[in-house]
Amino acid sequence: MSSAPRSSRARRSAAAVAVVAAIALSAGCGGDQPDPLSTGAPGAAPADGLARIVELTGERIGISERAAAAAADTGEPAPGPDSDSGSGDVAVAAAAAERAGVDVEWAARVLADQRAAADQLRDGLTRQWAERPDTRPAEQADPAQLRSELDRIDEELLAALRIAAPARAHEDCPSSLAQAAVARAEGLGDLARGALGRSLMSVCDGTPD
Repeated sequence: MSSAPRSSRARRSAAAVAVVAAIALSAGCGGDQPDPLSTGAPGAAPADGLARIVELTGERIGISERAAAAAADTGEPAPGPDSDSGSGDVAVAAAAAERAGVDVEWAARVLADQRAAADQLRDGLTRQWAERPDTRPAEQADPAQLRSELDRIDEELLAALRIAAPARAHEDCPSSLAQAAVARAEGLGDLARGALGRSLMSVCDGTPD
């Protein structure tokens, strides 16, 4: 059996560890970070794509928190892409990735990580609110609006992945991603920080575009 899949998994794991460790330590990216992925038009360089992925991931985490609160209030499953929403359909997501010019398998891994992180965050918040009901948000969000926002993020995430694609196999992808993630994690609670790291595990997967 070829060692290529095993090697690819190892590279993805190493990249994930770098991102999660950086978020956990916050100040762990000592000194000025190199920015070798900045070549390109403003907003269209691979580094811009990585930063946009992190930004959108932060938005998704905020929506996931609101979705978890809505589920806690109603007793219904948390609104999300795995409910009755087009973005939860694997075939639809794959077709959207292909239309956006993004590697379908890579996009599927990133989206799967985002959804796993949302589940992780929801479970953690559910436990936290059971122990400390006073920490649960008072606002009750509209599930239909939440699904619409998640669909928008999925669409914008695919566009960001297309811009970031040249960075996938670059040796500085993990450090550039971690730098953006550390900045975005500023002010987030522990559960949200953990979800941010989990969401980004497959972005720098070591596979050339």
